[in-house]
Amino acid sequence: MARTKSKKPRNGSPLLQNLMQEVAADKSVTGTVINPKGEISISDAISKIITPYRDTAPNYDAFNKLVTMACTAWNAAILPADQRDKMLADLSALMPDKQSREDFTEIIAELMRRKNRFYPGVNRMIVKFKVTDQGDDYHIAVASTSGKK
Repeated sequence: MARTKSKKPRNGSPLLQNLMQEVAADKSVTGTVINPKGEISISDAISKIITPYRDTAPNYDAFNKLVTMACTAWNAAILPADQRDKMLADLSALMPDKQSREDFTEIIAELMRRKNRFYPGVNRMIVKFKVTDQGDDYHIAVASTSGKK
């Protein structure tokens, strides 16, 4: 049975505070935000684009992999075509066999289409995410770039 998404915690929640601390501790990551005021929640957006695939992820590991693919697709959809193609080719090459590469390519392409359909103007890159098992649900927390130039 697929789990349903619970209400997302506010910025003051322990889950989001933990992610914010992890991002702040990573000196290689700068200009990140979590749930910036007046902008969409990237974690909610990721939840929406994975909706057709949620039933294929019956446990934490499978759900975490699905979110990983969605975050990869999100970032790929934002990149210029040449960078996107190289990134996806490099990731596809990591797959163990031809069928896995084909499946990966197909799912990533569909997730990218869903990102572009639902969030065409949102160009915040995902820099870190965390999936937490809450017992009866999974919570997705996402840190992204601010999107402001």
